[in-house]
Amino acid sequence: MTRQAFTIGILDRYIFKDLYKSFVGVALILILIIFANNLVLLLEKVLEGYISRDMLWGMMLFELLKMLSFILPPAFFFAILLSLGRLYRDSEIAAMQASGLGSGFLFRSYLISAVPALLMVALLSYVVMPWAVYEKAVMRAEHDAGKQDIASLETGKFTEYKDGEIIFFAASAGQNKGDIRDVFVQSHTRNETSLISAKEGYQYVDEDTDSHYLVLKNGYRYVGEPGKNNYKIARFYEYGIRIREVEGSSAEISSAMKPTSEIWSSSNLEDRLELQRRFAIPVALLALAIMAVPLSRSMPRQGVFGRFLLAFIVYFCFMNLSRLAGKWMEADLTPLWLGTWWVSLLAIGLAAFIELRDRYPHKFQLSYFPALLSGLRK
Repeated sequence: MTRQAFTIGILDRYIFKDLYKSFVGVALILILIIFANNLVLLLEKVLEGYISRDMLWGMMLFELLKMLSFILPPAFFFAILLSLGRLYRDSEIAAMQASGLGSGFLFRSYLISAVPALLMVALLSYVVMPWAVYEKAVMRAEHDAGKQDIASLETGKFTEYKDGEIIFFAASAGQNKGDIRDVFVQSHTRNETSLISAKEGYQYVDEDTDSHYLVLKNGYRYVGEPGKNNYKIARFYEYGIRIREVEGSSAEISSAMKPTSEIWSSSNLEDRLELQRRFAIPVALLALAIMAVPLSRSMPRQGVFGRFLLAFIVYFCFMNLSRLAGKWMEADLTPLWLGTWWVSLLAIGLAAFIELRDRYPHKFQLSYFPALLSGLRK
């Protein structure tokens, strides 16, 4: 009996092939949606000067690798809905049932088919996701440390430094690399605002401190408080502004960046919370796969894909409840050992309820329960 349960037959291979065609299609659509959304957000940051154009595609790659483990579970859920919906539409399920194959065969076949997707999601959540988060943080730290210089900036464009404390503009580039011409700089220090205009300028890097300076030549400096007529005007031949100071301390590595092997044996609360989050992703895929089978069933005189709306509602409730369970876990409202696993158990319980209701509809009628209670009393 056990050997037959794990034997893969012709129908299993047929379901596997049809399922993964839908899975690849749905996953690609979700990846394109996430990719386009992240691209717009990163392009806004590039235009605002927070990140450089050179790091755009690297940030996109690491963000996509980070999101893959969250994309694949819903993709697999909707792939089962599409695959089973087509089988019901083409009356292939009716043919299987006429051959003696019931809903137990469908559960077994789709659970076996879920094994490759489950292993893929486990690899992504346990290995790839923390690596991608770490590499993205390293890339951002290198950018913030001053890897970008004035020579790589576009002329004719306003650029912010130090969270808007310094606004820089150069009309054109000079003859030598790194030289700029017709420069405007606005600097905010305490209650004073400084406006500087200069004919030319260049960047200077202090080798001892690795601090970046903008050196301006042949210009004027206007200093005063906005709204008052007390500005001081000074003419200079050469004037330096520190635009970035690099500190020697490295950024702290968060729990999301640590390998799973490291946080597995850690007693730190943040590490234990992160471990629970990573384990919850493959469990969610398994729960969604089990829940998709009864939700995709099309009953007689019921439209094909008739339960798709219900499936969408159940999925969004599942995801929102998972996020809520994660916040409860972080706020210590639920025990750490419970994590967010109980949401997946609720989903499996809902799948069992729908399956029993479809299999024994007469037992879920309102008139059945009073008769059941009276029988128990006797």
